[in-house]
Amino acid sequence: MRQALGAAQHRFPEISPYVAAAKSGTEYDHGRFMVTFFGRHLQVTYPQGEVQEVGFSSPLPLWLQVTTLHYLITADGAQVTDHWIAFRDLPGGHILLGNFETNTLAPLTAALGHDPEGFRRAAQALDGYPMGLGDVSFRFLAFPRLPMACILWTGEEGLPPAVNIVYDGAAPHYLHTEDLSAVGDYLSQALRRGPRLDR
Repeated sequence: MRQALGAAQHRFPEISPYVAAAKSGTEYDHGRFMVTFFGRHLQVTYPQGEVQEVGFSSPLPLWLQVTTLHYLITADGAQVTDHWIAFRDLPGGHILLGNFETNTLAPLTAALGHDPEGFRRAAQALDGYPMGLGDVSFRFLAFPRLPMACILWTGEEGLPPAVNIVYDGAAPHYLHTEDLSAVGDYLSQALRRGPRLDR
């Protein structure tokens, strides 16, 4: 992961900061991007590409530093579609689907599939916005132009509960599928353990 961070920091100075800010929906001023991630406030120095959470001295996990840089590098300004797509429908998603189901969706279903009220509380703690899909569902804003949603079906006789994480149709314009998998895993863990899970 340190190699991936180094590669992203190497590419970062190639972007035009004001253009990147406009395309990514972030703020840029005096050599710093301000980026929100599930309501958390991240600061990214330009051109160094150093990523830090505002108000915290401890370093962010490497994967989040890499993903934040990738978001700023990749964002092309595509409009949010408000059309949801499953992970398997992302570019190359079918290749990574087994891992996503095993490590991201299955633990979330096990933890909250039988607890819709617990799911609601966890989603609200992440600033989730209620939706009308499934039995319980919430919309989240991962990055400024990367909406995601989590949908719970409580199940019925003969059918077990199920949880799915879906992405806005514009998601591939902002992150590659490997990064979208990591963001989905963060959402799964944050719903199960709380938003400060990496502190």
